[in-house]
Amino acid sequence: MTMNDEHGSLLVRRLTHRYGTLPRSGDFPLTTDQLSELHSPKSLKIFNKLFQNDEENLFKFLKTDKIKGIILPDDKSYLKEERYQIYSDNRIPERVGKTFLQLVWEALHDKTMILLTAAAIVSFLLGLYELIYQPPQYDPEGNPIKQVDWIEGIAIMTAVVVVVVVGALNDYQKELQFARLNKKKEDRDIIVIRNGNEILISIHDILVGDVINLQTGDVVPADSILISGTCEADESSMTGESDTIKKVDLTTSLKSYEELKQKDPQNNTLDIGYSTKDGDKVPDCILISGSKLLSGLGKAVVTAVGTNSIYGRTMMSLKVEPDPTPLQERLSQLADSISVYGCVAAMILFLVLFFRFLIYTLLPDGRFHDLDPAQKGSKFMNIFITAVTVIVVAVPEGLPLAVTLALAFATTRMTKDGNLVRNLRACETMGSATAVCSDKTGTLTENIMSIVKGVFGDSYFDDGDFERTSQQTSHEIFNKQGQFCSKELKQVVLSNIILNSTAFENKEYSPEHDSDQNDTANHEELMSSIERGRIEAYIGSKTETALLNMSRKALGVQFGNLQKMRTNTIEYFQIEKIVQVIPFESSRKWAGVVVKLQGSDTYRFFVKGAAEIVSRKCKYKTLSNNKTVEINDNVMTDIKEEINKLAVDALRAISLAHRDFLNCKSWPPKEFKDKTEDDEKTMEASPELLLGKVLEQNNGVDSMTLDGIVGIQDPLRKGVRDSVLQCQRAGVTVRMVTGDNITTARAIARNCNILTPENFAESDRAMEGPQFRKLTKEERIKILPNLRVLARSSPEDKRILVETLKGMGNVVAATGDGTNDAPALKLADVGFSMGISGTEVAREASDIILMTDDFSAIVDAIKWGRCVSISIKKFIQFQLIVNVTAVVLTFVSSVASEDETSVLTAVQLLWVNLIMDTLAALALATDKPDPSIMERKPRGRSTPLITPSTWKMILGQATLQLIITFILHFGGQKIFFPNDETITGFQQQQLNAMTFNTFVWLQFFTLIVSRKLDECDGITNWRERITKVNLDFFQDLFRNYYFLTVMALIGTCQVLIMFYGGAPFSIAPQTPAMWKTAVLCGTLSLPVGLLIRIVPDEVAMKIFPRRLFDKLNYYVSFEFLRHKQGSPSDEESLLPEGEEEAFSSSASAFY
Repeated sequence: MTMNDEHGSLLVRRLTHRYGTLPRSGDFPLTTDQLSELHSPKSLKIFNKLFQNDEENLFKFLKTDKIKGIILPDDKSYLKEERYQIYSDNRIPERVGKTFLQLVWEALHDKTMILLTAAAIVSFLLGLYELIYQPPQYDPEGNPIKQVDWIEGIAIMTAVVVVVVVGALNDYQKELQFARLNKKKEDRDIIVIRNGNEILISIHDILVGDVINLQTGDVVPADSILISGTCEADESSMTGESDTIKKVDLTTSLKSYEELKQKDPQNNTLDIGYSTKDGDKVPDCILISGSKLLSGLGKAVVTAVGTNSIYGRTMMSLKVEPDPTPLQERLSQLADSISVYGCVAAMILFLVLFFRFLIYTLLPDGRFHDLDPAQKGSKFMNIFITAVTVIVVAVPEGLPLAVTLALAFATTRMTKDGNLVRNLRACETMGSATAVCSDKTGTLTENIMSIVKGVFGDSYFDDGDFERTSQQTSHEIFNKQGQFCSKELKQVVLSNIILNSTAFENKEYSPEHDSDQNDTANHEELMSSIERGRIEAYIGSKTETALLNMSRKALGVQFGNLQKMRTNTIEYFQIEKIVQVIPFESSRKWAGVVVKLQGSDTYRFFVKGAAEIVSRKCKYKTLSNNKTVEINDNVMTDIKEEINKLAVDALRAISLAHRDFLNCKSWPPKEFKDKTEDDEKTMEASPELLLGKVLEQNNGVDSMTLDGIVGIQDPLRKGVRDSVLQCQRAGVTVRMVTGDNITTARAIARNCNILTPENFAESDRAMEGPQFRKLTKEERIKILPNLRVLARSSPEDKRILVETLKGMGNVVAATGDGTNDAPALKLADVGFSMGISGTEVAREASDIILMTDDFSAIVDAIKWGRCVSISIKKFIQFQLIVNVTAVVLTFVSSVASEDETSVLTAVQLLWVNLIMDTLAALALATDKPDPSIMERKPRGRSTPLITPSTWKMILGQATLQLIITFILHFGGQKIFFPNDETITGFQQQQLNAMTFNTFVWLQFFTLIVSRKLDECDGITNWRERITKVNLDFFQDLFRNYYFLTVMALIGTCQVLIMFYGGAPFSIAPQTPAMWKTAVLCGTLSLPVGLLIRIVPDEVAMKIFPRRLFDKLNYYVSFEFLRHKQGSPSDEESLLPEGEEEAFSSSASAFY
C-alpha cells in the first residue's frame, strides 16, 4: 500500500466518521446511512424500499454472493478496494486515555485554581518588592523584622500544586483502572466466505457484503441480515428486551411479511417488532451488532460495519464533552463572588488609605509632607500592599484542597464498597441526586432467566423471596428427606430437565466464578471478575438454561457432569436409551423426549412447555408423595390459578409433565405413528398425537401426568427492593426504563417497590416509549412527577427522559449495563454502569462503575456523595467565617492605624489563612457519613452552595469574632494597662499578639462548631430544634481520628508560636491574664453556635435585611450585567412558580 493510497483511505474514513455517509458509487448505490436505516429500528419496510422489493438486490447492490461471498483479488489488501473506501471496515477508534499532564492542565483551568494562582503571583511579587526595595523595619525592642511576606505567595502556590497533583493523580489512577477493565479480548476470529472459500479472519477485518458463519455462543460482530438457518438471539445489551428473539432467514421473513400485510392491509405500522390485530408477529431476520446467539446457527450478510453499525454509532456518540457538574457550577460561582467581593473591599480600602495619604502629603502640616520622594513612594506602596493583602485574605486557599480531599477520601471508601469512580466530581453530584433512571435488564434484574417460583407435586417454592418470609426454596423442597418431594418425583423432574434439553455446559465457566462476585471480595478479585466478564454456566435457550441452573442449585447436579449424565442414562436415570427427540417449535410451544426405561417394556415421554398448553393436556397430577390424582374441575381451577398468579407477577409459566407407555414392544406405537412421513418404517411418533391423543386403556398410568409448574423470569437482584425503598426514603425518585411491554414492566416495578400496591393501577404511573416520545415538552413536564415506569422504550426515549428531568432542575443518575443505555448514561449527571455484565460502551459512557453489579451500591454512592457535599459545605462555612472576620479585621485595623498596617501581620495571616485552613480541610473532609444522612431530602440542582442556615452561622460567628477582636484591639489598653496613659511599643505588641491568639482560638472552637451543618433545616419550631442531632457538636467525634489529630496539631502549633514565634510572627510574651482571655473568648464560639443553631432559619431571614443585601449584591457583584444576557431555558419557563424560584436562587452562590 503506497503512502498516497493510505492517505486517501484515511481521508475517506475520516469523512465517513464526520458526515456519516459518502456520495453513492456506481458499483455501490447505497450509502452507509441508508444501510444503517435497516437496523435502527429493524425494518423490512426499509429493506423493501432500499432493495426495490427484490431479495436478490441485497446481493447485487452489495456486490456479494450468498454462496461465494465477496470477491477480493487479495484477502490481505482490501484497503485498496472501493468497498472499503465507501463502507470502511469493522474497526472502531480506540479510546485514548488522558495522560497525567493532560489531567494536570485540566485541573489548572479551574476558576478557583486560576484565582489562587493569580493571588500567589501578586503576593510573591509584592513580597519580593518589600524584601528588596523597602527600608528595614524594627520591632519595639529594636530588633530588625525579617521581610517574609514573599513566603505567602510561595505557600499559596504550593497549595495549588498539591491540589492539582493530588487531583490529577487520583484521576489518572482511575483512568488506568478503567483502561484495565476495558482491556478485554475484543479481537476474535470469525469464519467468513470470500472467493468461495471459508476463511478465518479477525472481526476487525469484516467488510460490508461479507457472508459470515454464525453459531451458538457467537457475539454478532456487525449489523447483518440472516440469509440461511434459524437461531435465537439475546439482544438485551442492545435493546433492553430480555426475551429471546427468534431469527429466521430473509426469504421466510419477507414471505411472512407480505402474507401478514395482505391479512391486515390497514396496519401501516406493521414491521419487525409489531403484530397484526390477530396477534401474529412479523418474523425477524435482522441481526444487531453486539447481540449474542443463544442457540442455532446460520449465515448472514453484513450490511454495516465499524462506526456505521449500531454498536459503533453508539460508541462514537459518547465522544462529547460532559456538562459541568452542579458542584463545579457552584464552586465556580463561589470563586467569582469571592473575587468580586475581595476586589471591591480592596478597592474601597485603597481609596480610603490613598485619600488619607493625599491629605498627609499635600497639607503643609501633614505627616508625610516633609518626606523625600523615595519615602513617599514607599508609603504609597505600603497602601497598595495592604489593599492587595485584603484580596489574598479573601481567597479561600483551602477550598480546593478540601474538595479534593473529600472526593479522594470518599472515592477510596466507595471503591472498597464496590464502586469504581471514574469521575471524582460524580461522587459529590450523586449526593445531590433527586432522580434515578434505572434500566431493568441487568441492573434491577440479573439478566439471567431463572426459575423463581413454582410448584412440584403440591409443594410450593419461592426462590425470589430473599427475606425468606414465606415459602421454602426449591433447594429445600428437593432436599429435606422427602418431606416436600418424593425421591421418585425428584428423579422424574431431573430426567425431564437433563434429557429434554439441547443446552450445554460453557467450558469457560467455573463454579468459583460465582464466589468471586460476593460482597467480601477484595478489590483485586473484583477487578479480575470484571476483566473476565460474566460467564454463564450453560449455553442455550433461556428456558432450558434456567431449568439446568435450577437442577444445579436444587437437584444436586454438579457442573461438568451434564454430558456424562446424558451419555450414561442407565447409571443416572435407569433409562436404557433415548428413542425420539422433539425439538421446541414456536408453533406448538413445547419440547419433548421419549426414552425407554431400563429392564421393562415401558417408554416414557417427557414434555416441557407453555404451562396453559401442557397442563390442559394432562389427565392426572403427581403429588409430593408420588401418588397421582385425577385432574377434576377443582384441581384444574387450582392449576389455572397458579398459572395466573405467575402471569400477574410477569413470570413465564412452564409446565413439566410425563407420560408412560406400558407394554410397548417397540417405538412408536401404531396409533401414534407420524402419518405425515411417507416411510412406513418410520421410528418417530407424531408430536401432536403424543401430547393430545388419549389411550383407550386409561388407567392413570399411561395418561399425561403433570409433575410441576414453574415460573421463569429474569429475577430481581438481591437487595434491589430494600435499595429502592432506601432511595425513596432519601427523597430520590427511582424510575424504571425497560424494553418490556407495559404489563410486564408494571409487575416488575411493583416487585421491586418502584410501584406500590396503592398506585400500581394508576394510569399515569406507567407509559410506553412511543407514546412518551410523541408528547410535547409541556406534556412531558406535566406527567413526569408521577411517572415511574417507561416501557417499550428505545435509547432515544431514555435520553429524552433524562434530558427533560435535568431541564426541570433534577440532578439525574442513570443506570444501565447495555449498549442501548449509553446515550442516557452520558447525558445524565451521573451515569452508573455494571462492571461485570456491562458492555464496554456502557462503561465508557458512565461516571461510576458498579464493580459487583449490585444496584444497592447506588445507595452507598448517594450516602458518600452526600457526605462529600456536606463535608465541602462544612469547610466553606468554616473558611468563610475565618475569611470574613480576617478581611473586616484587616480592613478596619488598617484604616484605624496611623501607619496603614493591620493588627494581623502577613506571617500571622499565613498561619491562619493557609496552614490552619489546610489542616481544617483535612479534618472536615474525612468525616464519615452520619447515621441520619439518608433520611434527609436531596438538595437538587437549584439549591445554592451556601444555604440560609450556613449564612446564619457565618454571620453569627463572624459577628462574635469581630466584636471580641475589636474590643481587644481597640480597648485592650484599658483592660490590661488601665493605669498607663500611653503604652510602650512592647506593650502594644503584646496586645496585638493577644488579638492574634484570641483570633486563632476562636477559629479552633469554630472548627468544632462546623461539624454540624443543616441537620434541622426545615424545622421552624424552636423547641423541636433542641435535639442532640442538631446541637451535639461532639457527636461521633472519636470515630474520626483525622479530626482529633488536626485539632491537637493546631492547638500545639499555636501554643508553640505564642511561646517561640518571636520576631517572625511578631509575638511578645503573654501574661496569664492574656492567655485566659484568649482561650475563654475562643470557647464562646460553642455557646454562640448553640444559640445560632436553635434559632430557626426563617426567624434569621426575617431579621436579615434581605432587600438591602439583594440590592447591594446586585450591583457590587455586577449581577446586573449578567441579567442582560441569556434567558431561562424552555423547561424552566414551564415550571410552576415555586420551582422556578428555586432556579433563580442558584444564580448566586451566596443566596
